[in-house]
Amino acid sequence: MARGGVIGTPGNSLALQYEIRLSELAASARHGGPSIERTAASFEMLDELIPQLGVFQRVTKRIADELHAAVYSDVYTASGRKGGGRGKEQLPYFTLAQRQLKKLEDQMKKLEDEIASLKEQLYTCEAELEKVNTDAEGLRHSLRDRDNKMHELSAELRSCVAECDRLKKVATQHQRSDERMKREADYHVHTLQNTIQTLNEEKSSLTTYKNTHAKLQDVLAKTKHSNLPPEKTRPPATQKGQLQQHIGTAEALRDNLLALQNTLMDEYDETVNAHIQKHGGDVDAMLKAQQDNFKKSITDVYNELLLLQRHMDMLTSRAHQMDLIESESQEPHRMITEHHHHGNPLVAQLQVLNKYAAMIWTSSDGGRSFYPLKESQLCNTCGEKVVLCPHMSYPDEMTVQLSGVCTHLKISTPVARVSSLSPKLSPQTNVTQIGGQLGHCGLSIQAMPMPNYDIIWQHYRSRFEMERNISRQLGFDKVMGMMHQFCAFVLSEDSTPIAAEDNSVPTFLDSLISWISKRYLLRKVAPLACYDFLLALSKYHSQNIELLVLVWVLCGDLDGAALRFLLIMADLVDAMTWSSPNNFDAWSAIIYPILQEDEADRLRMNYAAQSSNSQISKSVVMEFVTYMVMKGTDPRVAEMEGRLADHPHKEVGRMMETEFYELVDSTLPQAPYHQVQRLYLQSLAMVRGREGIKCTTVPARNLAYILSFLKLQQEATSLQGKVEQLAKTTVSLGSGATPSTPLFTMATARSMLTRR
Repeated sequence: MARGGVIGTPGNSLALQYEIRLSELAASARHGGPSIERTAASFEMLDELIPQLGVFQRVTKRIADELHAAVYSDVYTASGRKGGGRGKEQLPYFTLAQRQLKKLEDQMKKLEDEIASLKEQLYTCEAELEKVNTDAEGLRHSLRDRDNKMHELSAELRSCVAECDRLKKVATQHQRSDERMKREADYHVHTLQNTIQTLNEEKSSLTTYKNTHAKLQDVLAKTKHSNLPPEKTRPPATQKGQLQQHIGTAEALRDNLLALQNTLMDEYDETVNAHIQKHGGDVDAMLKAQQDNFKKSITDVYNELLLLQRHMDMLTSRAHQMDLIESESQEPHRMITEHHHHGNPLVAQLQVLNKYAAMIWTSSDGGRSFYPLKESQLCNTCGEKVVLCPHMSYPDEMTVQLSGVCTHLKISTPVARVSSLSPKLSPQTNVTQIGGQLGHCGLSIQAMPMPNYDIIWQHYRSRFEMERNISRQLGFDKVMGMMHQFCAFVLSEDSTPIAAEDNSVPTFLDSLISWISKRYLLRKVAPLACYDFLLALSKYHSQNIELLVLVWVLCGDLDGAALRFLLIMADLVDAMTWSSPNNFDAWSAIIYPILQEDEADRLRMNYAAQSSNSQISKSVVMEFVTYMVMKGTDPRVAEMEGRLADHPHKEVGRMMETEFYELVDSTLPQAPYHQVQRLYLQSLAMVRGREGIKCTTVPARNLAYILSFLKLQQEATSLQGKVEQLAKTTVSLGSGATPSTPLFTMATARSMLTRR
């Protein structure tokens, strides 16, 4: 082909064909923009022209490739064209741009629709907001009105509260004033009633002796009327008579001071008891002021008594000197009778007959405790139970049967008593009204062995040398209250560790004297208060099982741990709802899980035998438990006695301190050491008081009580939870509890402790 010539023939010109083809493609285009077909046809025609360009072939090829790379993207279409070409058909960039543009146009249209919708919603919200603002403004006006009204009501409420507080204070003041006046009135009424009762008893007694004396005077008057000398005029008062008159006046003044001293002690007792009931053991400012006032008043009375005693001693010494001058011999029997019995002519005869009476006691434990013979009877003249008495009639012969294990006999002579000097409970007195816990389950307290109360009086005389001229007559309720407070004091001492340098622990009786000394604050008052309490305890302990347990412990017939054991048992009894005799079976199964079936049946039969005529209640069950503990037949105590017997020890039936500590470590390793030590040493001190200071061992029965208490103390919380669950089950079944006297429990005692 010539340079610059036309490619191909005119009729068959390739350029013309390309031009026609491009025209056809332009005519078939639906819009004026680029299209895939025309672009592809253009590059196809360019590829066909490149071989015809000669020396420009390579350059044109590179230009064609650059254009192809600039126009076509890396995205390939899924459909291919018919005919030749480059193989796979790529999509040009403008196609992708058109697609992206179309997609953007669709999104824009959608966004415009959403914008239009949002505008409509905005218009709606603005309308609603305007409405809400209008409503809020109205609510703000209403709220302001309510706030103003609330402020007015608050001011009115504050005024009412202030008025209410003022009225409460006034009511409290009136109530305290009424209570104080009521207490004073009750105290005066109680004092007058006691005075009336005492005077009536003295009147009855003196009337009897007056009638007898009048009869004797009538008989003597009939026989000696003719021999009586004529009456003489009364001689003028002598110096000795004046001395006797001064001594009588001083004695009357002394009696008045002693009565005042007793009144101060009674008032102080009432104050302390009321404070304990209301505030527990805390010592507040009011009680402290009353204690200071009591100490000052008692000290003043004591000083007056000392001065008066010195004056009486001087008068008595002068009278004695005058008696020696006037006469060196007087009838001793008459002097003793007039001094002790105030001229009563029958007391001496009563003592003469009374010395021939006898009471017999038996002992089966080597003389540690004595039991009265069942043949003993109450003699109204002697005022005590006796086996032989000249005031009573007997058959010609009387046979007394002794038990096979009797080791000792004790024969005592009762002392004649005049009711005005030593008042006793009337035989018709209803003991359940006094004691509150006697006779509930058919147990006869008289069947229990009476302790030797002389042990307590001997210990008292060894501690105090003074005499009590006029004692206080403590009532039963006051004695019970003092006993409960003393138990709380013992528990507080249990929580105090023993000092390393002090290896001695006081006995229960020493603890009682220590508690009374702390209660009455002054050393000079302690002997008086202790005497009054022991005297009342000797009067009531045979009428109430709680007091009898305390006396057993004080005398050493029962270990002090038994009293603590009974307090925890009272907690467990009090937690139960007693409505049916079957409750005892379920309760005992919890408390005594160690019992076998036959042992549980025996326990059930023992309880049924003791309570056959009584309705079940807390008091009945607690009396039965107390009876078992005092007899040593409680299953827990019996179990510990068995463990003590199995443990190796040197002396049969007794243990030394180290042996007992080893047993506690192996049996109850969690028991507090200071408590174990205190209980053992206290028991040892009690045994030494009875057997001698050289004693170094404690009987197994005492140690069994200690172990039983320690184990029950560890299990108390768990056992009480089980008993309370059982009580709820009993209540849910519709069984109501039987009314009963409230029990004194470990929880009650701990609530009375002084929080130091």
